[in-house]
Amino acid sequence: MNTLETLIVIADDLTGANDTGVQFARQGLQTNVLLEGAVLADSSDAAIVVMDTNSRACTTGDAYQKVQTVARQAHKAGFRYFYKKLDSTLRGNVGTELQAILDLGIHDFAFVMPALPKAGRTTIGGHHLLHGIPVSATEIAKDPKCPVVETVLPQLLRQQTSLLVGHIGFTELTQGEAAIARTIRELIASGCKIISCDGWLDEHFMLAARAVGSVSTNVLWSGSAGLAEFLPELFGWNNKIKPTHPVVVIAGSVSAVTRAQVTQLLNAGFEWLEVEVADYLPWHPHEKTPCLARAINHLAQGKNLVITSGYQPDAIDRAMTVGANLGMSSIEVSNTIAEILGWIGSVVLARQEVAGVILTGGDTAASVCRALGVTGIRVLEEVAPAIPLGKMKTAAGKILRVVTKAGAFGEPDALLKAAHKLQ
Repeated sequence: MNTLETLIVIADDLTGANDTGVQFARQGLQTNVLLEGAVLADSSDAAIVVMDTNSRACTTGDAYQKVQTVARQAHKAGFRYFYKKLDSTLRGNVGTELQAILDLGIHDFAFVMPALPKAGRTTIGGHHLLHGIPVSATEIAKDPKCPVVETVLPQLLRQQTSLLVGHIGFTELTQGEAAIARTIRELIASGCKIISCDGWLDEHFMLAARAVGSVSTNVLWSGSAGLAEFLPELFGWNNKIKPTHPVVVIAGSVSAVTRAQVTQLLNAGFEWLEVEVADYLPWHPHEKTPCLARAINHLAQGKNLVITSGYQPDAIDRAMTVGANLGMSSIEVSNTIAEILGWIGSVVLARQEVAGVILTGGDTAASVCRALGVTGIRVLEEVAPAIPLGKMKTAAGKILRVVTKAGAFGEPDALLKAAHKLQ
């Protein structure tokens, strides 16, 4: 087992074990979930092992013993990183189980960030909230097995452990990574062994985690599925996960919304190919198209590609001017632009294997489909509000995954999210 790339997750119930394990599995890391009573084997070939101790509703003494037994086995088996999974509403023996691991003396401190903004669990000013309401004022306070009556995260931890507890609040989060790291060092110097942290946005996870990583590489990480999702990136493990094939984005829309979305793709490393339509008027399919060779070359090298015809605002003006000189109306020029993109897209997609294609702009999407001989799209799911993912079959029998998006629609990262989904 390569101890540099292994992590043990210790969860207090099975559903929590699974919802955290999947954060690693979906990033390509082999992940095994073991039920209570299973014994860790140092011959395990999984990078991530998640152990359910079934200790959420146990007495503090039993919870301490169960968790420490698993942690000791994991240390002996050579696991490099430890993650103590917490319930996102703070149910269970949170502080007790953290201390059970820390008492082994193998970590400098525990970093605790239980927020899960996607599910409405946030921590602000130390107060842990469920959809903006203090946890102790929700139904969680009446949980039949594990009621939570303390709202303030660091105070809850102090009640459940004899160790000193510090907290990173919204002031440090808003001041940035350096401020967080400085406060962590100060808390450690004062004797704190558990440091909890605010969090109400997904971006806070990597911000805080980088700061923690700059202070120590020997940390007991702790949180819900929220923090777990960002650890592979922090450890550099997701750099090894390469998409099998690139994504092609064909953007025919000239809206400012689409331009902003294309900008995010370029910032993320997509190759860019602007089709200078003015150079191809009058248009005759199958004529020599220099940009086609460049597109195929990029994809053959495994590079993601975005093909546009109006990312540069003056490109449309030039096309309209040339079209007018040829006696073409603005509608005829617009239709021709869609036809050119459709033909280029169809040739590229027919020749190259891709993870999928994203088509933005209704005319462009329809033109690409017609050029490929596609007669329909099977809608599968939604990658973002009102942005569907589907499958289509070309006239040649090739199956392609496709995302379609209206031009002036979607958040700035809509196209980037769709590309990540395809890959």
